[in-house]
Amino acid sequence: MSVATVDEGPLLGPSFFLSRTALRSLALAHRDTYGAARPHPHVVIDGFLGERLATQLAGVFPGATGAPWMRRDHPEQAARLGQLQRKAFEGVHGALRHLLAELSGMAFLDFLETLTGVKGLIADPHFRGAGLHLTLRGGHLALHADFNRDRTRALSRRLTVLYYLNPGWEPAWGGDLELWNADLTRCEARIAPVLDRLVVMAHGDTHWHGHPAALACPEGRGRATVAAYFYTAEESPDAPEAHSALWAPPRP
Repeated sequence: MSVATVDEGPLLGPSFFLSRTALRSLALAHRDTYGAARPHPHVVIDGFLGERLATQLAGVFPGATGAPWMRRDHPEQAARLGQLQRKAFEGVHGALRHLLAELSGMAFLDFLETLTGVKGLIADPHFRGAGLHLTLRGGHLALHADFNRDRTRALSRRLTVLYYLNPGWEPAWGGDLELWNADLTRCEARIAPVLDRLVVMAHGDTHWHGHPAALACPEGRGRATVAAYFYTAEESPDAPEAHSALWAPPRP
């Protein structure tokens, strides 16, 4: 069952919205799997938006020359395109921008909290380090543990969400997300980047992951990912005591 509903709006054209009710049922169905997963808490959910909507989103995902990508070619990551948030996702199709907004919204945050048990999650509307990613033939992402803080807002990173938009992805092309144990002695999970697959992972400084082998997809294809990161605030001893609204006394 898809968690998205489609609205044929007369002014803005077709759009979709995440169903809070359907997402809660999905979270309850997968939360035990998430907590028990190894090498660290994670879950893989297929058919997240439904094949029809996912195929449409994949069809408007920008290609290598279809957006003002920033390209990275380093030993740690090669032929990786990203950083469209630098220009506020200008030129990106409205359906993909809408998806990014929905991933930052109430229904999806409630879903993540029910799934993971982490309360008070905060989305990043600036998508620092996240947003849309496209890895081209020969590209890779070395094993790594993600950055742990949003320094701008003094928040602690808690979750990573990845959503794949790769129709017809062949196993021989590689690109599996690899999850390795804390001492980097073995890969304990491999996740293919197939169409309409959602991955939710806990953050941790020993939560090693990546797709380190060079992609063998055909020229003109790429590994398309939508990424979103989620944070929590920390208690501060200097924070004022919480109170409800302060009402001014009636004027004479």
